[in-house]
Amino acid sequence: MGNPSIKETIYASVLKDILDGAYPQDAVINEKTLMEEFGVSKAPVREALVQLCSEGFIKNIPRFGYQLVSITPSEIVEMVEYRKVIELGALERAAERITKEDLEELKALNRQVELVDKKHEVKLHWEMNQNFHKKLCSFCGNRYLDKALDASLKVCARISNQYYVKVWEHKHEGAYKHRLIVQAMEEGDIERAKVILAEDIEELLKNRVW
Repeated sequence: MGNPSIKETIYASVLKDILDGAYPQDAVINEKTLMEEFGVSKAPVREALVQLCSEGFIKNIPRFGYQLVSITPSEIVEMVEYRKVIELGALERAAERITKEDLEELKALNRQVELVDKKHEVKLHWEMNQNFHKKLCSFCGNRYLDKALDASLKVCARISNQYYVKVWEHKHEGAYKHRLIVQAMEEGDIERAKVILAEDIEELLKNRVW
């Protein structure tokens, strides 16, 4: 692959800041500020911001700027249901082809989550948690499901920053559920693995702060 374009570089940088919670809720992103930051003309900045608008991360307010879009509680409920459809379906399909080596890979990823849990590093925890879910989904061998999950996890990253960072600074136990999922899969009990995975995804609805 070639080097990313200027527009792609700006897009990736702004998206990372959004997902990392660098912008406060309802923050306004200004074209001129980004032009100065990256030392570029308006065109690639606008193209990057238009793409972020099309993906629902920001909205264009004429003569004002681009404002971060807050996620509503009802959208969180919808996202949890959507993820359950994606991930439980992927898990059922993955069960037909998953290998011992695949399960060992999941265990290794979960050990990373456990280490982060002990340190209470929220952002790193979320990154490691996403890696586990992405890897588990990848074993189903369906690129469309992979892309759907990746997009939904980006929304969940925004949810965690908007609602849960302060809560999860004190407690998050994703690694425990992951361990049980792998254990159930090793024992060939896919139905139990699906139940535990659903409970893990539903953690977004617990400790509500809205």
